[in-house]
Amino acid sequence: MRTPLHPTANALVVGVVCLFISLMLPCCYPAGTRPASDSGVTDSDTDTDTDTGPEWGISHIWIANSYDNTLSKVNTQTAVEVARYRTCPSSCDPSRTSVNLHGDAVVTNRDSSSVTKFAAAMNDCVDNNDNGTIETSNGPTDVLDWGKDECMLWHTELPLYHGARATAWDGKEDPDTGLGGNVWIGTCGGDIPQMVYKLDGDNGAIVGQIDVDAGCCYGGAVDGNDGFWVYNAGIFGPPSVFRVEMSTLQVSETVQLGGYGITVDSQGRVWVGNGYFIFRYDPADGSLDECLVADAYDFRGIAVGTEKSAGYVWVADFNGTLHKIDQENMAVAGAYDMGIKLVGVAVDFEGYVWAVDLEADAAYKFDPDTETYVTVPVGVSPYTYSDMTGMQLKGVIIPE
Repeated sequence: MRTPLHPTANALVVGVVCLFISLMLPCCYPAGTRPASDSGVTDSDTDTDTDTGPEWGISHIWIANSYDNTLSKVNTQTAVEVARYRTCPSSCDPSRTSVNLHGDAVVTNRDSSSVTKFAAAMNDCVDNNDNGTIETSNGPTDVLDWGKDECMLWHTELPLYHGARATAWDGKEDPDTGLGGNVWIGTCGGDIPQMVYKLDGDNGAIVGQIDVDAGCCYGGAVDGNDGFWVYNAGIFGPPSVFRVEMSTLQVSETVQLGGYGITVDSQGRVWVGNGYFIFRYDPADGSLDECLVADAYDFRGIAVGTEKSAGYVWVADFNGTLHKIDQENMAVAGAYDMGIKLVGVAVDFEGYVWAVDLEADAAYKFDPDTETYVTVPVGVSPYTYSDMTGMQLKGVIIPE
């Protein structure tokens, strides 16, 4: 069992509280193990992928590098970073990514409060200078100047200086062509109330917006039933989770609930992690279940498993541990020490679990079967709480 990295006095208090609550919540008994690592050995192949999307045999994870103002595109099958892109003209601070059913990605920039879309497949990139060649990044050291990479499809500056945060595609695009669909963006900072914007997925145009009674739209996920769930970090009031009806641009439901990362499973249940707790809210009956993870430090990203990781929800804490939670009874099924400061978590189409490490400048590809992981170097200060692979979206739009 790990010891949280906080002052001794706090640890004693938390320990007493955890002991008491764990007796009240018998489902939650953490088990700590350390997975083996291959010491970061990765394939050196940097060929640019020419196909796209989990259903086409190639899957990518898109990781925002906040300090670098770049976006890493990593092939999840080979665990190789195949491209790196600038995300805005300057002072970007990218932090959220979302992947649609075709495999294309958007990245949201906090400082510039902007959104940028990139094509996953080479044949979806645009020969802007008509020279018969697609100029694009071929790896982590090949970062083109802003506006020069022809796999960047559009860039949208939001009209008010609100730091863009919560980000999700709605799954209404054509999976074969990528055409259609919308991107939903929630803001955090600046004036109140905050905004939720609806962007056209083909060109980035703002086609709808709503003022929301929130201090910070920190994270977001769609539910597959015309809903965009947003975690409101509060700041100027109590934290909550609320649902925006996509068809009407109205807030239809609000639950007073703290959190950090947010995801939605195939049953429409909303999951958030908050401190030492994991919460599951079911809008079908209004039930709210919670589970204490006694040796967790500070929960961040959260993702629902599929394939080899199916049946579990995977949560990262800021002390470098990946937690495995039974999706139905919310029992803690495993805890794996693997990094320094884990932030985002995502699952790829084969079921491998990916965790992003803010301080190690790396992502880890974790195999739930062998409990081992591969280390993949990315840019500086990777920081992504969102659907980095598109599998959360696929899980609610196209349930197995």
